[in-house]
Amino acid sequence: MGNRVLVVGDIHGAALTLNRLFDVIGLERCDELFLLGDYIDRLDNSCGVVETIIRLQKDGFKIRPILGNHEDLMLLAIRSGVFEDLLQWLENGGDATLKSYGVRHPQDIPEEHLHFFESLPLYRVTDRFVFCHAGINTDLQDPFSTPGRHHMLWDRTGVFDIGKLGGKRVVSGHTTRKLVDIKKSLKGTNLKIDNGVYLSGFPGKGNLVCVDLGTNELFIQPNIDMAPADLY
Repeated sequence: MGNRVLVVGDIHGAALTLNRLFDVIGLERCDELFLLGDYIDRLDNSCGVVETIIRLQKDGFKIRPILGNHEDLMLLAIRSGVFEDLLQWLENGGDATLKSYGVRHPQDIPEEHLHFFESLPLYRVTDRFVFCHAGINTDLQDPFSTPGRHHMLWDRTGVFDIGKLGGKRVVSGHTTRKLVDIKKSLKGTNLKIDNGVYLSGFPGKGNLVCVDLGTNELFIQPNIDMAPADLY
């Protein structure tokens, strides 16, 4: 059952759901697991999500995380020291992250976790796939250069030229999709696998999704974490 290439979409503080998903897929050390960013915000256990990822990495699991726009917003709030940057992050679910860590400002998050966030790459490339949080701007001469950064974190168009990526398919999250649309995307050039785990109660959403990229098998774990009341 090992030697799989797996990918999981946006987790958003759903630590219990993530660990249940790992039980469902039977994650092994010989598997390679890509994570598409947005580990924090919205749901109530961002700290637990990051602890799980770090623990698995220390235990020898091949975990390949990348940066999401929510981690980027938090890091900007820390680096800039500008209140408006902090406010923007808080308004996008950062308050739930602070509560999970029991701190009042993101700069007070434990150093090991801050190092994890700061070390996240914008993208990862394999012989068959490009993994990014949101999208790829192939109108640029080099889509992976600094001018392409905003696209990789924020794009919602899903438009790109696969020929300029050497035929590699793009695997992304960021924009929530219904399960039926995620399944359709598995056959296309852009696999879009964010099912909005924090959107329990919304038709076709509210699950954490994992895809086996070798077989296109879809693993679906409904949200078992508590959701903030203001989402409903």
